Amino acid sequence: MEQSDYNPMLNTVILKNIFQVLTLSDLASCRQVCKTWFEESSTRWRRDMWLKLYEDDSDEDGSNVTLTGLTLENFILELNDGNVCILGDSPNVEIKTFKKFKLLGWNFNSENDELKAQFWKTCGRLMIGLRIERSTFRSRLAFESVVFQDLPNLEEFILFNNYYEVKREQRFEAVPPINDVLSRARNSNVRNLQVILYSKRDRDPKFPLSLLEFIANYRNLKSLVLGGLCKHFIDKLSFEEVLSAMVNLSRNGGYKWAVENLDIFAVNKENSMYRPEEIGLLQQLQFPLSSLTLDIGCYTEPSNFKSILEIYANTLRKLVVFREDGHASSLHDFPFQVELNSLTELRLLGSAVTPNLNFFQYIPNLKSVFLVQHTGSSMLNVGSFQSDHRLFSALRNRQIENGWGGTIPGTYPVGSTDFSKLENTVLPQMEDFILCGEHDTVCSPEQVAALARLMPNLKKVRLGLANDGFWIVCSAWKELELLIIQPCEVNNCGITGIIPGLQTQLPNLNNLTRLNCLAFGCENYRYSKKPIVTYRDRDVVRYTNVIEGAVPYRPQITDEALQEFTHNVPDCKITRFYNGDEEWPDLS
Repeated sequence: MEQSDYNPMLNTVILKNIFQVLTLSDLASCRQVCKTWFEESSTRWRRDMWLKLYEDDSDEDGSNVTLTGLTLENFILELNDGNVCILGDSPNVEIKTFKKFKLLGWNFNSENDELKAQFWKTCGRLMIGLRIERSTFRSRLAFESVVFQDLPNLEEFILFNNYYEVKREQRFEAVPPINDVLSRARNSNVRNLQVILYSKRDRDPKFPLSLLEFIANYRNLKSLVLGGLCKHFIDKLSFEEVLSAMVNLSRNGGYKWAVENLDIFAVNKENSMYRPEEIGLLQQLQFPLSSLTLDIGCYTEPSNFKSILEIYANTLRKLVVFREDGHASSLHDFPFQVELNSLTELRLLGSAVTPNLNFFQYIPNLKSVFLVQHTGSSMLNVGSFQSDHRLFSALRNRQIENGWGGTIPGTYPVGSTDFSKLENTVLPQMEDFILCGEHDTVCSPEQVAALARLMPNLKKVRLGLANDGFWIVCSAWKELELLIIQPCEVNNCGITGIIPGLQTQLPNLNNLTRLNCLAFGCENYRYSKKPIVTYRDRDVVRYTNVIEGAVPYRPQITDEALQEFTHNVPDCKITRFYNGDEEWPDLS
């Protein structure tokens, strides 16, 4: 019997199962441990690792590109000389095994380029993933040379923040006949297509190819992500035009679209609304969507939003909706009595989507709910919700730029819910219930009890709690793995059940045996400011307020009380965060 049968950390079956769930950064570290780990991790490494290729070493803002990738010239040299090289601090990189490439800072033009030609010839037929970012297409021919490149095994194609320096006379003048379009179509194996046109260098993005010609390449799409799109401009890519091209190919080209994931969150709609024309196109296409992510727009009528939900009511499993505050008609009646029986994940972002939880009665099989009225840095580090990382990052940036997220007083979802309408509603599958708002309030005992009845099996919760609400949480949700209390009015009495001079009923901390993280907010510092002179020039005097004698508030929950908590729940990590500095733990 081989040694690997005795040592589980050398057992190939165990190793392969472990390597399948690791992040790529962790996988890179594991590949440096020993020869066995290096070999057993190679299958996953070759399948999922993206290699960054820069055209030269001048694009990375002056930094050293070899720390994160290779220049095209060095890549070709390594390819010709051998199949292994050292990439920065990473372990040995097997050049010939890479099947996914990120092309950053490339300059595409119509002139012949021997290095690029060799790259496509050598890697094109094996390539399964291609991402082109911050690159420049200087002619329509240059763009076509990439789109119509022979990449027979390509599964994922991403265009992200590129620059299209195409003169008007070089762009398409008319849509070619459908037969000509179909004859040029390539790369039909692509399952995932992402087109993000917006570029900081080009706030007026122009698409150099007929949408019909472009979309015809991707007849087997499962996932479609669009962003940076505009409306009412002939030479810009618009969402309505994309849908029209897909309808055309369905009618005249025999395409049967089977898109399951549609992400149009980053579509820049001129009128910030979805119109009946676009909804009619969606109705014609009949995508079997399981996931839909969108900014519903400031001025979309509730009836139009309802129509979108009705189209996908039978297939939708994940729905992400954002809407800015303070514009047109209310969406307070979401989901407008549309039964969403297949929906399991719901993200409602911005207080303008819904102010309450009355939607629960129409979505009986929910497992995870995020009501994010205000995102902070905490939303960027939630490991177990990593699939939403890009979305929350985009929301955070938009919030900083535009200031969305100010909740109207009295619209805290729990406090605005009429729980009498939910008397006959129970969500037994619900595991995650996250409330994030700038003006969150502490839930009353009655509200916490109502939530516990609605969702008896929660595992991850973020709520505002005081002592009495905390005690209900302890006794009601015995499967809890994560509890974030914000705002937090729980004090020593809430943890220990002891008031000086009195003995009260102890909280049922022993019921929290599965809890592995408790995080709670507390006040940070009390400031005393005084002006001091920081600059004096002749008659000019400038003053700056400085902090004098900053003293931390005495925490409501002392270290002694927390020690008693960990005595009852020994495997739980405790995290304090201060005011707006909430940082959620890594839940992965």
